[in-house]
Amino acid sequence: MRVLFSSTSGYGHNFPMVPLARAFVAHGHEVRWATGEAACVLVSDAGLDAEPAGLSGESLAELRGRMGRATVDVPPEGKAAFMFPRFFGAGMAPPMLADLLPLARDWRPALLVHDHAELAAPLVAALIGARSVTHSYGSAIPESFIAAAGELLAPMWAEHGLTVPPYAGCFEAPYLDICPPRVQSVPMTHIPVAAPLRPVPYTGPPATALPACVDGEPLVYLTLGTVMNQASVLRAAADGLAGLGVRLLVTVGPDADPAALGDQPTHVTVERYVSQTEVLPHCTAVVSHGGSGTFLGALHHGLPQVLLPQAADQFRNAQAAQSSGVGLALRPDEATPEAIAEAVRRILAEESFRTAAAGLAADIAAMPAPDEVVDVLERLA
Repeated sequence: MRVLFSSTSGYGHNFPMVPLARAFVAHGHEVRWATGEAACVLVSDAGLDAEPAGLSGESLAELRGRMGRATVDVPPEGKAAFMFPRFFGAGMAPPMLADLLPLARDWRPALLVHDHAELAAPLVAALIGARSVTHSYGSAIPESFIAAAGELLAPMWAEHGLTVPPYAGCFEAPYLDICPPRVQSVPMTHIPVAAPLRPVPYTGPPATALPACVDGEPLVYLTLGTVMNQASVLRAAADGLAGLGVRLLVTVGPDADPAALGDQPTHVTVERYVSQTEVLPHCTAVVSHGGSGTFLGALHHGLPQVLLPQAADQFRNAQAAQSSGVGLALRPDEATPEAIAEAVRRILAEESFRTAAAGLAADIAAMPAPDEVVDVLERLA
């Protein structure tokens, strides 16, 4: 069977689907993956065939800049409701369709698997007579966000003589849900059938060597991911945590300069990027922006967390961390060096956080593995 994966360009939209794509290959199926040109290396490094599709480079940067200007006065918690339908829907889907449809018509996949923010695949599947499956990259997208995206994409479907289905066609087949129920912060009544899928950690190929700081305990890992990695927020967090005396590993992002954090004491290590898959097993606690990849990756290892949400699904994950007892969260206006240090001091000292995180790790281990989900999808196609 031929299976065509598609995704937007972000690390957090590509990495969660790699384990399922590899499982399809292991079952003997042909797999191709369409994503933004800059993200093709992420797919190729995972040993999968990548095809450039959709916005990338200057055109993607222009769209991001335009969306940023449009939301400059929107509170952080409100940006996602504005951005999702306009950025991933009206902005990203038509250019992706222009590249994905010819690829699919030529290659004729039986099944399309798309990340929940890549909204051209459902139309492509309808046009070539294939099935499409939506793969989550964290908690579910709120119903109002995806409904609004569908409304904005109605003209794109109409150009091909079709009426857009509810929710941009995302839930015509089982929704692959990598979010454990106890940290699912979004009502899922709009999703007819959800199929759980274990979030297997993957954050790129193994590094040649890990930083020396990973040897010994305790180790606190601080990251703001690859998009929301503002130096000012990282600096405030690093300054607060340096005073705790624990070993601290900070990553600033692959395109950022570690020197932006200034001089740091010897127990603080600053890197551009590390493989979280390799680093998390060495950690005692995690401080992050609350992006879904980091949030679920830390839970996989039963690690308590402090979340510093900046935008998008990060606020939903922060809410879930607090309600499930696995961590603490600080809003942008609360995230002073002193407050961050006190929050980390608590999650290191109070056993309840580690107990709750261990419970979530057990929940994740009990979810169906990618191999099992491939068996289900084979019957679907």
